[in-house]
Amino acid sequence: MRKLNRFWTWVVRILSFGLVGFQLFTTGRGPYSDIIQRSIHLSFVLTLLFILKPATKKIGEREKEKGKGNVPFYDIILAVVSCSACLYLAAIADKVLYDPLQWLGPFDKFFAVVIVFLILEASRRSVGWTFPVLGIAFLIYAFYGEMFPGVWGHQNFSFNLVFQTFYHNTRGVWGTMLGLSATMLAMFGIFGAILSGTGGAETFINMGQRLTGRFTGGSAKVACVSSSLFGMISGSAIGNVVATGVFTIPSMKKAGYPNEWAATVEAVSSTGGQIMPPIMGAAAFIMAQLIGVSYLSIAKAAIVPALLYYVSCFVSIHLISARLKIKGSNEKPKVGLFDYLVIVVPLVIFVTFILRGYTVLMGAYWATYGALAMYILKYLVETKGDVKKVAKNTGTVCYKTVMNGTTSIVDMCGILAGSQITVSLINLTGFGVKLSDVIVSLGQGNPFICLVLAMFVCIVLGMGLPTTAAYVLAAAVLAPPLVTLGFPYIVAHLFVMYYACLSAITPPVCVAVFMASGLAKAKWIRVGGLSCMIALPAFIIPFTFCYNPALILSGPIVNIIFAIVTAIVGVVFIDIAITGYFRRDVSMPTRVVLIAAGAMMVLPSYIFSVMGLAVGVLIFFVEFKLMKGGAGNDAVSVQ
Repeated sequence: MRKLNRFWTWVVRILSFGLVGFQLFTTGRGPYSDIIQRSIHLSFVLTLLFILKPATKKIGEREKEKGKGNVPFYDIILAVVSCSACLYLAAIADKVLYDPLQWLGPFDKFFAVVIVFLILEASRRSVGWTFPVLGIAFLIYAFYGEMFPGVWGHQNFSFNLVFQTFYHNTRGVWGTMLGLSATMLAMFGIFGAILSGTGGAETFINMGQRLTGRFTGGSAKVACVSSSLFGMISGSAIGNVVATGVFTIPSMKKAGYPNEWAATVEAVSSTGGQIMPPIMGAAAFIMAQLIGVSYLSIAKAAIVPALLYYVSCFVSIHLISARLKIKGSNEKPKVGLFDYLVIVVPLVIFVTFILRGYTVLMGAYWATYGALAMYILKYLVETKGDVKKVAKNTGTVCYKTVMNGTTSIVDMCGILAGSQITVSLINLTGFGVKLSDVIVSLGQGNPFICLVLAMFVCIVLGMGLPTTAAYVLAAAVLAPPLVTLGFPYIVAHLFVMYYACLSAITPPVCVAVFMASGLAKAKWIRVGGLSCMIALPAFIIPFTFCYNPALILSGPIVNIIFAIVTAIVGVVFIDIAITGYFRRDVSMPTRVVLIAAGAMMVLPSYIFSVMGLAVGVLIFFVEFKLMKGGAGNDAVSVQ
């Protein structure tokens, strides 16, 4: 972000209050028509983005060295033109609605081209070159489809058709992704900002300390709990690492964890928060919209896989902590009743609205006001009714909420608007259908091989991207072939979403690992390897629920209970094998057998599960015999 002078700071403040006010007003009264709601929303976002974000890091550094705090003239031009392009469309929205394929004048052609490239530039400043490169590549593909061989070829699309599609209807720039940004996700960004502004991150850490801090490896378990709680609200692995890692990583290092393990625990814990119900970050809301099911259905399907993810984290943390002889702390941070209520009441309001059949948008809207009301009540009690102090504190929180909420909205919209251009061109050219055919052909119709191919493609697509952007991109190209193979929509999209999340800790481009490594001053390549090792069961679980619907709570209750119990035991076996420790060092042959036993128990088969349990029990029997015989080893340091 630029360090702005007083004039531009006030411009940003006014625009920020305008954006947040627009989102709250349209949520309360009901959004405007699609084109008007989305174009006004995008006008605010692009204007703020070009004011706040320099074109490159080097330019930003040079601006800071000069210390003037001005916005360069070219960014002022980009802000004005992008705002004009959006507001012009809002002004002619009725004409576009009645005749979307009619060019209404020279302004249409100019703004149609300009808005596309300004959005690509905005997404570059938000998340790098991924979407600009994809957008330009797909534009070339749309204009010159006849040059491509075989199944990839298609009839060339004209300039008018492509840019009319972008500018004059909701299949282009103003499509589903921008629609989500302009309504649900903007409101959710405000909701997350007020929870954070009222001390959410610190409260979650304190809650984790009181729940797990006194046990073996308490500081790492605190990181796991707090990151999962905050991560489901933030919806961003990077944001989660930053918000909680600044507290948890120094705490873990102080307790005795090596730098690499402290970074690993934070990266893995922060990544899992996005698959943790009841909120699951932004990607789950997008999924509900894309596949046309209720958000509650997605949260229900995701709860067991999320449970298995964090069981794996906890068991691994416990075993490593026991090996390093890291004890817990009896320190119990002071957390007052209202500290809990400021966090819990808004979440209860949100979940209650969802359970009663309201939209996620309305749940987040009323939960935001609930958080503010609880914060005011908290300070009324603490200051014994001192209205001036309460007003001052409330004003500060509202200001922070507006500014942090604006930052969240701008970042999210920059991602989604860029992805919308790619998604629109994928749909226009039929690329998604063609890729589906290719994946099915390469897999020779074998669902398992196709799932493996989809996993690798999803991780590659997600490299360097936030989870939301990774999921949107992967869902556009990978979910259709899985549905073609017979997997239900919710299973296909959950599969894609899980690997989009896991791309944040999968080398060589693993953004959560990079951030955690920086905070811990650790070698990122080692942290990346350890993160994949700790999260290994999470790489297996999506394959399991594709074949075993019991793990997404579908089917007879007996099957569901059996699947959950065997999967938990299997995950524990795998964690023991990965960490190589269970009250003493475990030999390599034993670890190999335990991984096999754990994988068998996770498989959707009664026979394999019983076989895996029998092998695991036999291994434990042998290990305990050896322990009693004095073959145990002293704990060793993990470096």
